[in-house]
Formats: sequence, C-alpha cells, structure tokens
Amino acid sequence: MLSIFRTNQAAYSLFLLLYALVLRISYFFNAYPVDMANDGILSVLVKNGLGNNYVVTGIATLLIVFVQSILINHLANKYRLFKEVSLLPGLFYILLVSAIQDFLPISSILLGNTFLILALTSLLGIFKSAKCADAIFNVGFWLGAAALFYNAFILFLFLGLLGLMVLRSFKVREAIMMISGYVLPFIFATFYFFWNDQLAVYWDTYFFKQFSFIDFRLAGGGNTYYKLIILAIFFAMGLFNGYSFEKSYRIRNFINIFYSTLFISGFTFLFQDNIQLSHFLIIATPLSILLTARFLAMSKTTAELFHLFIFIAIMLFQFNVFNIPS
Repeated sequence: MLSIFRTNQAAYSLFLLLYALVLRISYFFNAYPVDMANDGILSVLVKNGLGNNYVVTGIATLLIVFVQSILINHLANKYRLFKEVSLLPGLFYILLVSAIQDFLPISSILLGNTFLILALTSLLGIFKSAKCADAIFNVGFWLGAAALFYNAFILFLFLGLLGLMVLRSFKVREAIMMISGYVLPFIFATFYFFWNDQLAVYWDTYFFKQFSFIDFRLAGGGNTYYKLIILAIFFAMGLFNGYSFEKSYRIRNFINIFYSTLFISGFTFLFQDNIQLSHFLIIATPLSILLTARFLAMSKTTAELFHLFIFIAIMLFQFNVFNIPS
C-alpha cells in the first residue's frame, strides 16, 4: 500500500482522501457526540456552523484531515526534509489523527492543527532569508489563530521565538514582529467582544478557565489503556526513528524544529484544563514527520508489512472487533 504514496504526483493525492475515508469510516456507524469542552471561540463558531448533523460534520472533518495532509506534504517536500520526495508525511498524519475513536469527531485541536502546520511552513521559510518579514509575521499570526481554536496552542509562541534563534540570528526587532502577528487575532477577538459588551465573559470563558495544572480526565479500563499503548508505540517510533537525515546545517535545523514542536506539544499536557484523549492530537503534526522518517529508515518490504499490520489493527479496534471491556 505504501508504494502508492512513494510519489509526489498531485493526482495520487486523491488516494489520501480515500485512505482517510477508510480509516475514519467507523465514525459514520457511531454517532459520536461533538465535544465542546475546552473549545476556543473559533472552534465554537465552526461547530455551531456545521450544526448537529453527524454526517455533515463527519464529511467536513474528513475534508479537513485531507487538506491538512496536503499541507503536511507541501511542507515536507518544499523544504526537502527527506531524501525521498513522497506523499508519506500526509499519509502518516492521517494515520495518526485516525488512530483511535476519540480522534474521529471534529475537535478544536484538529482545527487548530491546520494553523500549526501553516505556522511551521512559514517558520521554515525564514531560514537564512534576507527578506522574510512577512513570513515572520505570519508565523505569529497563524499561531495566534490556532490558540483561538484551542487554548493550549498559546504555548507555541515559544516555538516561534525558538525558531528565530535556531534558523537565523536572533533579533529583537524580528521577535517583536512575530509577537505582533501573534497578538493580532486576540486583538480582533477582544474588540469584537468589547463591542458586544461581553469582554469579561470572553476572557473568563475562553482564557482563564482553560488553564489548569496536570488536570487529566482520562477514563480508566482496558479500552483507554489499549489506546494509550497505540499512541505510545507511535510516539516511540517517531522519537527513535533511526533515519539518516542529510547532514546539511539547514536540514538538521529543520528537524530540530520538529523535535522542539513535539516537546512543546508534550508540555501543553501540564497546563491545559480537562485533558482528554483527544488532546493527544496536538502531537500529530510533528510526529507525522518523525514517523515518516521511521518508515523511510526501514526496507520497503518491512515498511509495507508493518504499516499493513498497524492499519488492520486500527480498523479492527475502531469497529470493536476485540470487544475490549471499558
């Protein structure tokens, strides 16, 4: 199956949509409730706009995941992260965000991931670039927009500032430029709620109440444990990928950015209120790149067999074939 995606031809991207549909098809047989907990203001607007029809919501979520996979592939191939140009980064992103049932409904984190991907694409573009003021501003703006979908993305401002230090010589002027872009979405939201005399409610509901220290709300039982095991396997494979990246200064710095993104993603677990399993979606963007590296480090035959095993296991678990008790 992976051989289909070891190409960068645009027409083959449609197979990513089919891949996502197959992995997420169980959603349409189980009317998962839309979880509004921890939603940012933009997530509330999107979910209210989609309504309560789970078929419409499911199709919209499927298309969002497909578009995100295209953006991931664009990022990886534009900056030549791997020696092999392919559609695999997008494929593994789809695999990650469809790995467990909790990831299938539309969620604020999934929506926010779109803007994290855009921010990373802009961030890598500033590497030793003489004229990149717009890209620096855009990094901040996309991260600020992501935070209006899900509050934990606020912490990714540190990623943007770290990128200024890793990818170029740090300048205070450029940091201010990025922070200006970052606060702009918050300024828009603040003015809107101020105009509607709801400013205090906005900051209390969508900001102050969203933070808590180590507030995990995971259900117990075998069902949760198997999901955590699946996620732990993916995390270990990505973290210890064994891939021989190009030794150029440029590529090493790019990969360090993805490791830093993964670290900051993990850091959000300490401060976000009401942590559910869906919060693990926040690691999907950096982990999809590192997981791609793990499979590219394997022989093609081994990679095919291992992916097929994971794919079948996810499908069986999603349809509760093993009937694991809760």
